[in-house]
Amino acid sequence: MAYEVRLDSDECVSAGKCVASAPGFFVFDDDEIGTIDHDSSRPADDALLRIARQCPSGAIKLFADGVEVEL
Repeated sequence: MAYEVRLDSDECVSAGKCVASAPGFFVFDDDEIGTIDHDSSRPADDALLRIARQCPSGAIKLFADGVEVEL
């Protein structure tokens, strides 16, 4: 199963944990807000789950078959 990953830029607090954990896939935009580069190499599902759980603001959401995964 491959999670669908969404990052809510309105909830992002720019802590940078995602960018440090998966550089290239998670990046900062010009305003230093986290975003996803879908053209970059995607982390494995277990890594995405760990990264989403570590997001201090809860901005990273994972979905499986359209249903949000409880973190």
